[in-house]
Amino acid sequence: MESYDKSLNILFIPGILITTIGLFLPIIADKGIMFLKDFNVFGISYLYIFIAIIVINILINFTSKRKWIMLASFIQLFFVLSIPFLRNQWKQVYRAKFFLYFFKKATFGWYFLAIGSVFLVVYAFKLFSKKKTVPYLFVTPTLVGVCFLTFFPAIFAIFISFRKWNLLVPVKPFVGLSNYAQAITDEYFLRSLWTSFKYALGVVPSRIVFGFLFAYLIYSIPKFKSFFRVVYFLPFVTSTVAVSVIWKWIYHPYYGLANYFISLFGMKPINWLGNPSIAIWAVAAVSVWRSLGYDIIIFLSGINDIPETVLEASQIDGATRWQQFWKIIVPLIKPSLILIFITSTISAIQVFTEIYMMTGGSADTKTAVYYIWEYGFTRLQMGYACAMSMILFGIILIISLIQMRVTNLLEEE
Repeated sequence: MESYDKSLNILFIPGILITTIGLFLPIIADKGIMFLKDFNVFGISYLYIFIAIIVINILINFTSKRKWIMLASFIQLFFVLSIPFLRNQWKQVYRAKFFLYFFKKATFGWYFLAIGSVFLVVYAFKLFSKKKTVPYLFVTPTLVGVCFLTFFPAIFAIFISFRKWNLLVPVKPFVGLSNYAQAITDEYFLRSLWTSFKYALGVVPSRIVFGFLFAYLIYSIPKFKSFFRVVYFLPFVTSTVAVSVIWKWIYHPYYGLANYFISLFGMKPINWLGNPSIAIWAVAAVSVWRSLGYDIIIFLSGINDIPETVLEASQIDGATRWQQFWKIIVPLIKPSLILIFITSTISAIQVFTEIYMMTGGSADTKTAVYYIWEYGFTRLQMGYACAMSMILFGIILIISLIQMRVTNLLEEE
């Protein structure tokens, strides 16, 4: 390894030794003593997982792959920190406090594993120069949070999706793919998917068109740019719950502002959130209005990145305003356009809060995420809910890959 400092062995060797000792010490002692071999994931004993990680750590250490050394050390630390979440004995009894209860009962084995893993993480950081280490130090807290608040729940959801998992029933048998088979034949789930797609078809084009239009207007009008940016961005930073409550009042069929406004033109009141033919579009309009500020900021940044010399050269060549817009500005803001296109599609298909607060899933507005939430948290069928969420994830992933392929985002320019 280039510029390898042998003094760093004072971190690596103790880290490996301490971790190895921890493999055979008690992890927790309560009514009974539990060792690392008593913990497992997907039927694989944690003892074998840690032995494999230690061996990999030692083998990688003889190479110059510093990033792989860091990855291996973080994986080991992740498995150590996941141990408190693996057993159901204290989770069922202490529920939300099971994690704190674990630390009260944890013994030398777990702490040896934790200390050894920390030694290896510090060793991995020390292999890099200070310039390369500092960025990792800054992102480490966020990475840890993402791992435990996103990756670990996602992996656990996959595990649950293969079981009949009722929160009130202690026995959670393995059912294989039956949850998935039930989901793809569930008429109501398929209908909720169509509702989500219909909602996205209304939201995504509107966000792109209106976001770009207003961004171009702000760019074209030099005065009060900062004021308009703040005004348009305020709805986006406002709580979605608060926005939904306000718009629910605006849409009220008897004393809402929307019906008052159309009554000025002699039109009859409309049941905006109760009519199945228009309810989903009424909610979509709120989503477009709320997200408009974010889209404007993204498009504005793309337009401002266009060199002034390019626009000036086009004017000298006799290009009209429309030709500048269509031939220069639109092609050069392609990255911003793709970003809005993909992120707005994902967020639209995953819509939940607006539906929950404004319609409660009534009037044919029950989207896929709302249906999954209903099955998981009202019927307590977590296994089936997780299976549906995995199917929805697969659909969103496929759509995103198609979008990136169509927009040539996957191709190197």
